[in-house]
Amino acid sequence: MPYIFQTSIFYNLQHIIISSPLYRKYFLLFNALDLSGIRDVNLGVGCTGNSKKAILRAFIIKHFEEIKSVPQLIEYLYNHPIIAELCGFNMNKKLPDESQFYRFLKDINNSQLQRIHHAINKKLIKEKIVSLDTFILDSKPVMAATKENNLKNPKRNTKDKHKQPKRNPVATLGYYSYQEINGAKQNLLFYWGYRTHVIVSKQGIPLVELTLPNNHTDAKVAEKLIRKLKRVYRFKKNAIFIADKAYDEKKLYDFIIDQLKCQAVIPLNPRNTQCDRKFNTNGIPLCDADFEMKYNGTFAEANRTRKKYRCPIKASKSVAKQHPHGCPIKHDRFLTGKQYGCTRYVDITNDARARVPRESKYFKDTFRLRTEVERYFSRMGDREVEQTTHYKMKVIKNQMTLAHMCLSLVAFSAAILLKQPDKIRCFRTFAHLPFHERSAA
Repeated sequence: MPYIFQTSIFYNLQHIIISSPLYRKYFLLFNALDLSGIRDVNLGVGCTGNSKKAILRAFIIKHFEEIKSVPQLIEYLYNHPIIAELCGFNMNKKLPDESQFYRFLKDINNSQLQRIHHAINKKLIKEKIVSLDTFILDSKPVMAATKENNLKNPKRNTKDKHKQPKRNPVATLGYYSYQEINGAKQNLLFYWGYRTHVIVSKQGIPLVELTLPNNHTDAKVAEKLIRKLKRVYRFKKNAIFIADKAYDEKKLYDFIIDQLKCQAVIPLNPRNTQCDRKFNTNGIPLCDADFEMKYNGTFAEANRTRKKYRCPIKASKSVAKQHPHGCPIKHDRFLTGKQYGCTRYVDITNDARARVPRESKYFKDTFRLRTEVERYFSRMGDREVEQTTHYKMKVIKNQMTLAHMCLSLVAFSAAILLKQPDKIRCFRTFAHLPFHERSAA
C-alpha cells in the first residue's frame, strides 16, 4: 500500500519530487518499504513516543548520504526539512533526541528488519528482476569502534587476541588486508571487529546476510546462510554457488553437492590440499615437466570413480605446436613404447570436492561471475560498511542489515516503481529523470 505523506510545511510536494532528484529518490525508496509489521508508536500506557517508522527511514538516509554519526544525521534532517517530512517527522515539533535513535537500533529485533528485506527481494523475484539460479558468496570486514584500529596509535594491540578492546567484548582479531608475494602472505594489516557475510544473486542483489565476530570462518558461515536462503526463497536443485578459495572446505562441498543437489564453483585452496603430487591452483595435475595436464574424461570402475589426465603435448595440438621438439625433459613414456605420454588419475569416489570440474571451460566462465559480489561491496563500501560507531553486537547487526536492505530498495525502486530494470545497481542516479522529462518538468 502506498505510503501517504502528511506534511506540516506548506509547499507543492509533487512539484518538488519531480524537479529534485534527491527528494524523488527518497520518495521512491520509502514507497518501496512495507513497514506494516513495525508498531509505529506506543499506544499503551505512558507517552506516545516517537515514530519508529520515521526513525527507520532516517537510518536509510544515513546510509545513503554517508552520514557518520547520529548527531550528524539529526543536523542533516534539520537542514533538510522536506526530507524529514518524507521520513514521517513533524517539523512543527522537535526531532527525537539522539538517544531515541540509538534506542531504536538497540530494541528492534534483527529478524524484523530481515523480514522487511526479504519481502522486498520476494517482489523482485516475482517480477523476474532477480533470478534464483546462481548465487555468489563473500564477506567483508567491519571494523569495531576502538582505538586498537587506529593506525596512528603506537600501542595498538594486533598480537594478543585474548586481550579484548574496551567496550567491544565480542570483537575479535583478524587480518584486514595483505599482499601475496611468491605465494606467501606478507604485510598483513590486522584489525579488531566483525565480518558481514552475504549471498547475492547474479544481478548483484543481496538475498540473505549475517554479521558475526571475525573469528567465524567463511565456509562455516556459508552453510548457515545457504540454509537460510533455502528456507526463505525455496530455490530449486542444480543452482550454482560461486565463492573464492576461502570457502574451499570438504564439508561445504558435501552440503551443496550431495545434500542440496546443486553445483559448487569454488577454486582450490592450496593449504587444504595434502598430496605428494603437483597440482595447479585449480586442482589440475602437473606432469614431471610442470605442464598443466589435459583432462581426458571421467571413468567409473567397480566401486570407484577417477578423473584421467594426459600429457598436454600429446593430447593438445595447440600445445604440441608450442613444443615442436617434444617433451622438454625427454620422459620415457613420451619416447618409448606407444609414446602415449604421461597419465595421471585422480580418485573422486565419494569426494564432492574432487568432482568439481575445475579444468573445464564451464567452470572458468562461471567463476568470472564472482566479480559481481566485488562490485556489490564497492557500492556498499561508502556507506559505513567498513567502520561502525556502535559497540553492542545486536546494534551492529541491525546497522548492517539496514545497509544491505538499502541496495535491495534501490533495485525495487528502479525496476518496479520506475520500470527501469537496467538501473537496479545505480544507487546514486536511479531516480534521475531523463533529460526530456526534466525539461518538461
